[in-house]
Amino acid sequence: MPGNATTSTDRTGILVTAALFVAAVLSLWAAIYYQRAESTFQRTSPDPFRVAAQEIRFAKFRAAVAPDATLGYLTDTPPEDPRAAPMFLVAQYYLAPRLLQKSTAYDLVLGNFMRPADFAALGRQYGLRVERNFGHRVVLFRREAHP
Repeated sequence: MPGNATTSTDRTGILVTAALFVAAVLSLWAAIYYQRAESTFQRTSPDPFRVAAQEIRFAKFRAAVAPDATLGYLTDTPPEDPRAAPMFLVAQYYLAPRLLQKSTAYDLVLGNFMRPADFAALGRQYGLRVERNFGHRVVLFRREAHP
């Protein structure tokens, strides 16, 4: 009987070692597969939201607006559009430390547009006037003075 316990313990140790080896091999295979798939994706879709281009797009705006400013936000992208949230978050990222709020009730408002438009007319709908158009569909609006 004592011989059987030792044989059983040896067999269990071998099975555990084999299971760990298989798990390690599968993990290594999955890591290599993931790296290849991700590399292929990055070559075909390097920046689907054009995040890197936004730094250039907002550069003049950053230079013109004080770092401690709190700004409203106006866009032509409807909130239900899947591009609306990334547009706002990328603007928030590149304009930090300035605070960006999803409201037009501020004295200064960032206009972040997807398409060219009559930005002055869009601003008037919210009681805003164009303070400066920075190009690239980036506009600084100022709240109209109330008489």
